[in-house]
Amino acid sequence: MADGAIQQDSLQQEDVLGGLSDAERDFALELAEAKRARPEPPTLSLTREDDRLVIGYGGADIGASVLRLHSVTGLRHHAAVTFLLQQLIKLYDADTSDLDATRLNRALAMLDELEPKTGAEAMLAAQMVAIHETAMNCMARATLRGQTFEGRELNLKFSTKLTRAYAQHMATLEKSRRGGQQKVTVEHVHVHDGGQAIVGNLETKPVC
Repeated sequence: MADGAIQQDSLQQEDVLGGLSDAERDFALELAEAKRARPEPPTLSLTREDDRLVIGYGGADIGASVLRLHSVTGLRHHAAVTFLLQQLIKLYDADTSDLDATRLNRALAMLDELEPKTGAEAMLAAQMVAIHETAMNCMARATLRGQTFEGRELNLKFSTKLTRAYAQHMATLEKSRRGGQQKVTVEHVHVHDGGQAIVGNLETKPVC
C-alpha cells in the first residue's frame, strides 16, 4: 500500500513538473519538502455566542490544530495563543463586528512565514504583520484615482515611517535569533610596506 502511494506521488510529481526547467523543478521540489516539514496553519472560523467571540479550529482533529497553532506562533501557553489571535482579529476589525475569518487566516499564514520560536519573537512577528498590512494600505490609498496631493503625500509619509519600523523589527528579530552576537566580515585587506591594518571597532576621541 505504501509503495503504491509513493509510486503514485512520484507519477504525479513527474506529471506536474514535466514542463519546468531544472531550476524551477528544484525550487518546486524544495517547496514541496518545506510544506511537508512545516504544514500550513489550521483554518480558523469566527462565531459569536451572546457577547463572546468564539474562535473555531478547522479540521477533524482539534487537538492537532491546537498544537499546530502553538507551532505557528511559537507560544507555549494556550492563553497566550488566544490573546495573540484576538489581537490579529482586532487588526482588521476593531469592534469585531465582521466575523469573516479570511483575513485572520491570511495574517496567520504571514505569521507562520516568519517562524517565531519564542514569545518575544511571536510578538515581534505579529507586529511585523500589522505594520506590513498598514503600510500597504497607506500605499494603496496614496495611489487611488483622484487622490489629492495632500492625501497622497500624507499616506506616502506614513508608509515610509511604517516600512522603516518594519526594517527595525526585522533587525531586532534577526539579532534575537543570533543571540545578540554581531558578525563582522572583513574582505580584501591590503597592508603595504610600513603600513598597519586594524580590524575591529575604532573609538575616536576629540582632540583638545
